[in-house]
Amino acid sequence: MKSTLEEQQSFVTVVDSGSITGAAERLGITVSGVSRALNRLEQKLGATLLRRTTRRLELTEEGETFLNHCRRILAAVEEAEEAMLDRHNQPQGRLRINAAPSFMQFVIVPV
Repeated sequence: MKSTLEEQQSFVTVVDSGSITGAAERLGITVSGVSRALNRLEQKLGATLLRRTTRRLELTEEGETFLNHCRRILAAVEEAEEAMLDRHNQPQGRLRINAAPSFMQFVIVPV
């Protein structure tokens, strides 16, 4: 089974925030939801990504490698979404302006 973007986002947010609780607040989900996402991700990958103690989280070597991949994947998804949104926000079609020819001669340069 393959990891989901949500699981990858949870993992990256945990690392960035330094805690599962902080990640849950940033993502707007429960602490148990983030914890379950991390557990599912580690099970799917067959690897321990984070060493968890009561006081801190530490990336494993595998976690560091996977983190770099996740950051690139999530950045690419965000870039793709922005490109699509920008495409829809750009004016399209023909622009018609009614004005005297003498005005248009100085305002609009023929292409």
